[in-house]
Amino acid sequence: MVRRLLPEELVGSFFGVGSLSVNDPEKPLEYVSTMRLPYWYQLPALPEEDMVRQFAYVIDGFEDEELFTLDIDVHTFQEVLTDDTPIEIDADHAHGLYLMRDLGRRFEFFKTQQTAPATMCFTIRDPDGHQLISKSMVRFFASLMRRIAVWQYQFLKNFCDTIILCQDDPALGFVIQMIRRGEVSAMDPRWIVRETDSVYPSEIIPSYHYCEDWRTLYEGEKHLLWDGSPKIVHIDLVAYPPDPDEKGAEAGEKINRFIERGGAIALGVLPNVDDGYKSSVLETLRERLTATLSRFVECGVDKDLLAENALISTQCGLSRASPRLAEEIHRTSQRFPEVLRDCVRQTT
Repeated sequence: MVRRLLPEELVGSFFGVGSLSVNDPEKPLEYVSTMRLPYWYQLPALPEEDMVRQFAYVIDGFEDEELFTLDIDVHTFQEVLTDDTPIEIDADHAHGLYLMRDLGRRFEFFKTQQTAPATMCFTIRDPDGHQLISKSMVRFFASLMRRIAVWQYQFLKNFCDTIILCQDDPALGFVIQMIRRGEVSAMDPRWIVRETDSVYPSEIIPSYHYCEDWRTLYEGEKHLLWDGSPKIVHIDLVAYPPDPDEKGAEAGEKINRFIERGGAIALGVLPNVDDGYKSSVLETLRERLTATLSRFVECGVDKDLLAENALISTQCGLSRASPRLAEEIHRTSQRFPEVLRDCVRQTT
């Protein structure tokens, strides 16, 4: 029997991408910790919690005065690749993670995240200003993030029962474009995905966040998400809704098979900026979720199969949303499973 990755108790729950716009680490603690799926909230308004800096700071030779640069010697490179000792992220770079622990309670479910290898390569440059996009550096950052992921698991298992680890990869699409333009040699996007998948510890539920156009992630006949290993995939469905006219039926069948193999989808149907809301969060959710489900059905996706393996999310993180909107989304999320069930019943 296929292992279902998404626990039944979490169906329809809010999947927090990670970033919030506040700069006081304690402010979101109460409303995040009481969610069905609490998570490590990150505050990019604090320089230490930039999604690249908060992990890259552990590397000897990393500088961040203007651009993120890495002047790495052979010893450091080999040490990161060959040593499997977990690498700890300190409280100054992970306020929310430590604050959740310090509540002194046990969580049945918990979602955490870290930056994927391709995005680390794309964002950090060498001393000459070149992006670190090469096979050797993808391997380097995969090893680094694997060791950090093991530390996260060991840290979280002390107060969490079931852990979801999401790799955030906003720059993968840009790396793929560079490969297709011939700017990067001897790399295959499918190989990058395999290296990324190698980061997950076996004890956690794997998840993956891609905030660009998920509909274009084809390499030949294979789709990098739907033909890949099962995980919880978070996609932006506000900017990139399902499109029946662009390989829609093919994508629909791939999504069905992906879910049947154990995968799940965090539906990014809520806007992540205040201007995206003309009505309340719940009314906006009903409208956008109904439209999204209808378009998935047009593509051939089995709505009941999807509904049994879906979470609700914003299109991306909430770092550009007002603190008021972010709090409203979290506090109303207890009703998201009910809204999902209603929208599924109304979708034909």
